[in-house]
Amino acid sequence: MTNPFLIGKKIYLRAPEAQDAPIYALSENHPEARAFLYYALPTNIAQHKIRIEERLNDHNAIWFTMATKSPDKPIGTIALVRIDWIGRMATFYIAIAESANWSQGYGSEATRLLIDYAFDTLNFNRIQLHVSTENQRAIKAYQKTGFKIEGTLRQAMYFSNRYHDFYLMAILKEDWLKAKINS
Repeated sequence: MTNPFLIGKKIYLRAPEAQDAPIYALSENHPEARAFLYYALPTNIAQHKIRIEERLNDHNAIWFTMATKSPDKPIGTIALVRIDWIGRMATFYIAIAESANWSQGYGSEATRLLIDYAFDTLNFNRIQLHVSTENQRAIKAYQKTGFKIEGTLRQAMYFSNRYHDFYLMAILKEDWLKAKINS
């Protein structure tokens, strides 16, 4: 493992490095990943090297590179963005670049690691996210982690020649604590 910060069974989270730029670019450019993340513009590795540096200096976001333990390989990115330090809340973001790494439990494990960190270490009270109502795989994974659907953002995103609805989902610290006690 290279500079691990949060360690799970199959994956670990670490601070982003310039050499992670290719996996970040792949997350935004590959048609399979882009179909769920709704990126409309191409990006390149040089842009992501700059973004990584900017993200490390952004006090309203905490970004991690998600890497598998064996083999030790970056597979995506996960973050808490739009942090409200007074309201003790943030918006959750995750992107796993290649479909070969989907449905392997990596995203669920990374989500649990980051949520635990947000509530245990950062003392946040709420983590929220937006997810396409069509992305049933992600919705089920988020619900399994404890997120609840709070509402629908109608026609929130234009992509692939049509508008898409999104769910607003969130997990509260009190729900997370109850789940931890019952597990």
